[in-house]
Amino acid sequence: MEPLAPLQQQAIGLLATGQSVEHISNSLGIHRSTLWRWRREPHFIAEWNRILHETKEIQERALLSLQQNAISALGDCLNSQNEMVKLRASLTILDKVQSFRVGSVESDQISRNQRETEHLERLFNLS
Repeated sequence: MEPLAPLQQQAIGLLATGQSVEHISNSLGIHRSTLWRWRREPHFIAEWNRILHETKEIQERALLSLQQNAISALGDCLNSQNEMVKLRASLTILDKVQSFRVGSVESDQISRNQRETEHLERLFNLS
């Protein structure tokens, strides 16, 4: 992949901070249409996606580190004197538990599922 020009790299950095197209174009001294054109170029999109993936991973790690605190806070809510707080905490917990998805523990079933997935992928790739 060809490297981005310095102005394009700066534009992506500003996009990552949530800046508007107008602000970015003014800051970099480029026309708005230039930035819009860059945003349609595959190498610019690829770099932007890479940054988004990195940002998402950082956010996911931060949320996971707060997970135990959130569970403890829900537990505290279950002991609240306020019945509405207890009800909402209970419903939240029940909703989350019902949404758990656990895969098969049978290796034969996992193998069958993998073969079926591979077969479907081959069928769709032939189209």
